[in-house]
Amino acid sequence: MKTIDWAAYRALFPALKKYTFLNASGGAPLARPVAAAGARYYSEALEHGDAYWDRWLIRLEETRARLAAFINAAPAEVAFTLNTSHGMSLVAGALKGRGTVLTMEDEFPSSTLPWLNTGFKVKFIKPENGVYTLENIERGFTKDIKILVTSYVQYRTGFRQDLEAVGRLCRRRGVIFVVNATQALGAMPVDVKKAGIDFMVFSCFKWTMAGYGAAGLYAAQRRLAAITFPEAGWRSVAAPERMDNKARVMKREASAIEAGCLHFPSIFALGAALELLGGIGVKNIQRRIFELNDYLVKGLRAAGAEIATPLDPRWRSGITIIKAGKPAEAVEKLAAMKIMTAARGAGIRVSLHLYNDRGDIDRLLAGLKKLDL
Repeated sequence: MKTIDWAAYRALFPALKKYTFLNASGGAPLARPVAAAGARYYSEALEHGDAYWDRWLIRLEETRARLAAFINAAPAEVAFTLNTSHGMSLVAGALKGRGTVLTMEDEFPSSTLPWLNTGFKVKFIKPENGVYTLENIERGFTKDIKILVTSYVQYRTGFRQDLEAVGRLCRRRGVIFVVNATQALGAMPVDVKKAGIDFMVFSCFKWTMAGYGAAGLYAAQRRLAAITFPEAGWRSVAAPERMDNKARVMKREASAIEAGCLHFPSIFALGAALELLGGIGVKNIQRRIFELNDYLVKGLRAAGAEIATPLDPRWRSGITIIKAGKPAEAVEKLAAMKIMTAARGAGIRVSLHLYNDRGDIDRLLAGLKKLDL
């Protein structure tokens, strides 16, 4: 196990000098190299207009390759989107008419509303003590279920799904496996091949720490040949430079959804964020988060606080929900102390990332003592 200087990485985040930031699951602060990568585009555009177009396209594909490697996919299976809702809407549109969707009661609306809006019948599974076990999911597989949609990590409880086990179940039952990885990518390992994921969508302003506007979609090559995405434009074809306005054949790559000119600064920031995360190693980041979680839970228990998150290591993520009678009021009071959390589920949502340390947790515990939970 390599030794990591976590304090050196923490120093890359200037916002941490002003705030105790415990809200990665809401929106993470930016590291200096990530902000610089996005700003570089604007500097180049300021000095050169769009004379750098070809260079930007090269950088775009470099980021695509980096993102693909990060989740163990091929570059042709990865595309850039605007956010999770956009990506999920594209998947729902591509699978329209394929049967009933099974999903989780705790899902964020980005996971469910696109399917409902597209006209799918959607069935919801209820958790058992905050957990969706494999047995629980399999009981929901009635004959009409053809698609399973689940978050890797649930935003309101912190429950982390066993993607590989669920993937095996979906393959055995012939069900299309769709994952929302927004609350995990960058903090928890993601391997789309091992998990047998068919489609995965994710925003990157949370645990991936790339800022708003960076998001992605993964579509397994085995699925790309059999679907048509509901959006297309001049860059959806194999040779967009021909500008053929009568082309009817879209390329069989995930990037077919990148219909027009893309949001270069957000994508370049994502490239820098992935370089930062990859340099540390996601398994090392996960280990660091779990160590901080343990310290947090010990402190909460000593203070007599109740925890709503499943604490079994099999289900643990970077999110901890602290029960509170008036969560929104408590979060507002903590924010006044410059301790940034969120009101979600049964209470105060605390999300720890690689840039946090025990001092942050101590400040949170001190702040909680001043509140009437």
